Order: sequence, then structure tokens, then C-alpha cells
Amino acid sequence: MTLAFSGCATGEKRKKLAVSFTQYLSSRNTKDNSFVVNLNGVWGSGKTYFITEWKKLVQEKQHIAINIDAWESDYLNDPLTIIIAEILEQIKAQIAPSKYDPSYKNAEKNVASALISVGKSTIPLGIKVLGKHLLGEAATDDILNILEKASGSLISRPKKQNDLNMGELGLEAARQHTRHKQFTKEFKQQVQDLVDLALNEHQSKQVYVFIDELDRCRPTYAIEMLETVKHLFDIPNFIFVLSTDTSQLQHSIKAVYGNEFDSYEYLSRFFEQRLSLPEPNFFEFLTAEKTFESQDFQALKTLPTIDNAEQLRAAVALVCEQNKHQLTLRRVKQITAQLETIIQSEELKYRTYPILTLIGLVIGRALYSGLKKPIDPFSQARQALSDDLKNQERIFNSLPVLINQTKAKIHFHTVIDICAKNLNQLDVQSNQMEISRYNSGVFETKNEIFKLLIPNFPLTLINSISKISNLGPSGGIIADQKKLFSIIESLNLYNDTSEDQENTDI
Repeated sequence: MTLAFSGCATGEKRKKLAVSFTQYLSSRNTKDNSFVVNLNGVWGSGKTYFITEWKKLVQEKQHIAINIDAWESDYLNDPLTIIIAEILEQIKAQIAPSKYDPSYKNAEKNVASALISVGKSTIPLGIKVLGKHLLGEAATDDILNILEKASGSLISRPKKQNDLNMGELGLEAARQHTRHKQFTKEFKQQVQDLVDLALNEHQSKQVYVFIDELDRCRPTYAIEMLETVKHLFDIPNFIFVLSTDTSQLQHSIKAVYGNEFDSYEYLSRFFEQRLSLPEPNFFEFLTAEKTFESQDFQALKTLPTIDNAEQLRAAVALVCEQNKHQLTLRRVKQITAQLETIIQSEELKYRTYPILTLIGLVIGRALYSGLKKPIDPFSQARQALSDDLKNQERIFNSLPVLINQTKAKIHFHTVIDICAKNLNQLDVQSNQMEISRYNSGVFETKNEIFKLLIPNFPLTLINSISKISNLGPSGGIIADQKKLFSIIESLNLYNDTSEDQENTDI
């Protein structure tokens, strides 16, 4: 097993967060009860990857860790069976072979018997489906046999009499309630006994159960999963981490109970603490997605020149930052897929153009095409590159990108315009470059992403101009923004609205 977070795009940042969460949760008093927390993060914040790596980190610290994908199994309608089957199988995989002795096997049987007692009458079917869907035939024969044998007593129970009077029905209901309470008590004890055997010499450790993708489940199933965790798994030394986009989960709950229902307060019944997974910055997200990476990546003879995928991600991230109030990570993923196709198109593949302008027009076309004013599609797309749109919430950053000796800031949109103007001047064989008036200043770049793209402005841009000036006839240069936009439009690419499963390495 690889070390936790070893492939994380954010370096140590996410690992430190997981260590901090683990320290906090391990310090909670779970001697008498479980501890349930909500890990909240928006789509694209990398919750699934974070949970997977956090599980590794917890295991490195000698805790038991269980990972459950709630969405993968919500069609089974039985969260209790899902949780127990995963606990049985994953604990078995984590303990040393020497621990899997007769006493441990007997504890497994006891858990299975208790599960049947407290479970639903449909459980034999659920176990069969569950075994094939989640655990695999060969790996779960023992567990399936245990559960099937234990279910025999449930199947053979006498059917309820149909001729009971109201008084007898009341007594029967009371008896069922008493039995259910007893079954629940026995179930919790059997699970605790199993865990105690598994922990053995690590009695100070805990069991972490990570439940992911709950917000993607059917609303009724999500509620049932919450109720199951709260009422049937209030077991000492258990820590449950339910990973959700909590706002989406709240919408799901309202779909069941009505729009006026206080879903936030409802969730507070289940979660003793809420942990937040910060949304990554655009560059981290694009790096985690391995955007633009391929073995045949060709350097772009643009202005500035793009030598590798990392520089292209930096360029996209910088323009995204200028439009961050209109951008979600899902939309960024859709736009970059379009951008990759556009850059590789025959219309642009062998030509020179201002790369920041192209990125801005693609992003602007995706974000601002619905504006009432301006009506002209090009002017709408141009909004992503300018700072004169007063009616939008977007705040155009100066970053600050560059500072000269007089501490004057050069706005990012000015850098974009410099590239376009110089290409235009190069196209008409002009020797005077717009960039020359900045050449006498001493510049510092405080933005790390900008350093990846233009490490030594303005010298880097001057070198870029020198490179592309020998490309050949001026027809290879596209300096005009409207012409660039017409090429984008001619490719007829529209936003993909599909929702891919989140599994981002951040």
C-alpha cells in the first residue's frame, strides 16, 4: 500500500488537514458511544480522493478503517446490511492471519446472527445481491454462508396470526418493540466484541467508518443510512465520517419532508461536528485532473510560449481566477475539455496567437453568453478578459501580478492586451513592441502560478516574440480577437452537462 497522500497534487496541504482531523477525532471520548462527523465539500473539492487517502493515514496509525460507497449500493434498500457486510469483510482484510482464529470466526457468526435478528425479512436476498455486487463471490463465501445459516431462523419463524383482536394486536406490538430493543442491544454488543478481538493489543485505537457519496443517493436511502448509523451503530470506539456536499444533502432531505423543512437542523441531530474540506484553487484542481497531460504534448508557439502542460494549466488558472465568482470546478472541467479540443484543432494547431486571449474567449463564451447586454456574442465572450463589466459580481484581480520600482501594479488584463498588441505589431512587420516601455522597470512576481507561465516578465515575453518571429509568413499569426472568436464558434463546441463521479487527486 502506498503512503497516504503520496500522489496528492496539493503537496502536504491535504495531508496536514487529514492529520489534524485525525488528531481531533482520536481525542474524542468514544469509550461509551460512537462519534459521528460530517465532512463537507463541494463537488470537485476532491472528497473521494481525500477519504481514500485519509483511510490510509488512519491505518498507518494502527486504527481500523472501513470505506463505504453509499451511492454504489443505494439500490439495495438496506444500509444496515451494507455497513455490516463491509465491516466484516474489510476488518478481516486488515487483521493479521493469526488473528482469524476460531474465537474471531465465532464473533463473526454472532454479528451475523444479531444482524438477522434486527434486520428485515428480505435480508437473505439482500445478502446474495450484496455479496455479488460489493465483495465478490470467492472472497465472501464464508461471510455469505454465515449470513445464510443465520437467516434460517428468520425464515422459519411462524407467520403472524391474522385473527388477533385489537387488544392482542396491542400486546403483540409491545412484544415486538421489546424484542427489537433487545435485538438492537445484542447487535451492538456483538459488533463491539468483534472489534475488540480485531483491535486486540491496540485497545486504545478506534474504528473509522468513512461513508462517501451520501449526497448522491436517493433521498429516502440517504435518510435511512443516517438513521441506521445514529441508532444502530452508537457503539464505543466507532468514529463515522460521512462525506457529503452538505447543501445537496439538505436539498435531498427537503425533497422528502418539504421545502419548509429545516434540513440543516435535522442533520444536526446526526452530526456531532462538521469538518470542512476547503475548495482547491484552480491550478491545484487542474493539476489533480492531470489536465492537458499526454505523452504527445506539443509545445505551443503562442505568446507567451507554452512549453509544457504545467504552463498551460497555469495560463488557464490565471484567467479562471479573474472570473472566479462565475466559475464552479465542474464548469472549469467542462471548459478545459473544450479548450483542449480547440487548441488541437487544425485551425490553430500550427499557428501563433495570444494564448491568454484564447483562454479568456473560451471561458467568456461559456460564462457570459446569456447576458442581455451586450448582445453581440464576441463582446459577451470578451467580458472574461476585461474589467469594465460593472453589473456583474466578478471582481477583476490585479493579483498583484507585477510590481516595478515605483510599486505600480500592472493589471492582469494589461498583460493579456500586451500579448495581443505585440502579435498584431509583429504581423504588420513593426519593429516597435508595446512591451518595450516596461523593459526599464524592475519587476517582481508575487503570484506563484504567474511565475510558471511568465517567470521573468517582461524578458520572457521578449524572448517569446523572438522565437515566433521566425515562424514564417505573417499568415501564421492570429492577433485579431474577433478572428480567434470566429474559430472558436466555427468548431461548434458546447458545454457538456454530464456529472462525472468525483475522484480528484487533491
